[in-house]
Amino acid sequence: MDAAELRRHCFVWFRFAAQRSGLTALGIGLLLAVGGLGLQLTSAQRFLGDTPVAALARLSRVLIMIQSFKGEPTRTPPRLWSDRLGVQPARELWRRYGRAVWWQAWSQDGEAYLVLPASALPTDLKGLHQHRVGALMVLGSDALHRQQLERVLSADPPVQPVVEPHTLLASCLTSLDRGPAVYWQSDAVASLSGTLAPLLQQGREGCVQLQLTSDRLRWDGVIGERSLTASSQRVSITERSAVPVTSPASEAPSSLLSVQGRRLDLILGTLFSRQIIQTPLETHYGLNVKMRTLLADRPFALRLLQRDTGGYRAGLQVQLQLNGDRQAWQSVLQAVADRLQDTGFERLSSTGPTTSAAVPKLWRRRNDKDQALVGGWQWLPESKFNVLSIGFGIEPANDAFLPFAGLDAESDLTVQVLPEQLNQLGLLSGRWPKPVERASVLRFRLRSLQNQPTQRPWWRMNGELQLTPQP
Repeated sequence: MDAAELRRHCFVWFRFAAQRSGLTALGIGLLLAVGGLGLQLTSAQRFLGDTPVAALARLSRVLIMIQSFKGEPTRTPPRLWSDRLGVQPARELWRRYGRAVWWQAWSQDGEAYLVLPASALPTDLKGLHQHRVGALMVLGSDALHRQQLERVLSADPPVQPVVEPHTLLASCLTSLDRGPAVYWQSDAVASLSGTLAPLLQQGREGCVQLQLTSDRLRWDGVIGERSLTASSQRVSITERSAVPVTSPASEAPSSLLSVQGRRLDLILGTLFSRQIIQTPLETHYGLNVKMRTLLADRPFALRLLQRDTGGYRAGLQVQLQLNGDRQAWQSVLQAVADRLQDTGFERLSSTGPTTSAAVPKLWRRRNDKDQALVGGWQWLPESKFNVLSIGFGIEPANDAFLPFAGLDAESDLTVQVLPEQLNQLGLLSGRWPKPVERASVLRFRLRSLQNQPTQRPWWRMNGELQLTPQP
């Protein structure tokens, strides 16, 4: 007996009991309880057996990224369809497919797989490099590509993965089954972001729903340092009333990148945790465990500015709101200065008193005939917040762009990037998709997921990509 039949029989029985014994309230209460149980059973069944969601659950364990799309029969079939099915079969199937959901997926090695419902593929198609996973058919580029998938599937336990309804993973798989969304694992972040990967560890695992308008791609979902399978919380990937994305207050017209964070470890936490980083910080600069912990917990802001002159195409300005005794931090800065002098750098001449902490300490390479600035620092004058302003490849900012009031209550981190300009300058590291490389603006915000442990392994993220029209 399925869930629908169970609810129907219970309704008839309770209505009869209520008429005979007057237990109307009790009957209605039990009816609602059984109805809820039926719905829960129905929800749980979606992750079992021969269903697309169950197949996606299996694929999510062995593939590093899965993205879902809705068909658009009035448009030309995507190139992936033509490459995997052949031009004419792809055109015919795309027209019949309508607005149904299809998937594109990646393993750690190789090209993208096309994933379709097995029932949608014509039986007379020959020469396809396909492998069936439950209700879905996965199509590779050639025999070797198919064998790569078969290898990772054979290495995975054949037992059907258990997915608890209402958890993050269940919500993610449901999103992938119903409309545009993307799920990724840490290997995908490493592959796409290149040298930026250590700064993106807060989002090494995640799942977001996507919404495409005329000139914007918006997303809303959950990211974290740990796999979504590690969460047993009853929570949805998305919220019905997502907070609108806003630009960081530090945004400047020439900023290639603007970031504000409630804590520095949101972008440097992984680096701070590595022994290879901790040892020189303590040995050479006196930045002990206590000071590193304080530093990791402090608000910060940074911005990347394009430079038309000097030895660098762009310069990075950072501001940190430090607590505690300024003299303790001054000793760290003096250690940095000594280290710079010992490794071939020298102070630029200063017009102010050399003993003043507010006077910028600017540095260049020794014997550099161009006297190109490599960076420096200064304490912002008349600041009760102990704001340290730092420049890399540029002078430190004289005015505060770190908001002393902190971020709004809805954000822990806000980011705005100009990908197209960064790419033109050769500063966009990694293998980002073409829409990202060509986007005029990318912005997003993070905030801690509610009702989770204090280490906050998961974050709610929403953002948008402003697309640049192509000629």
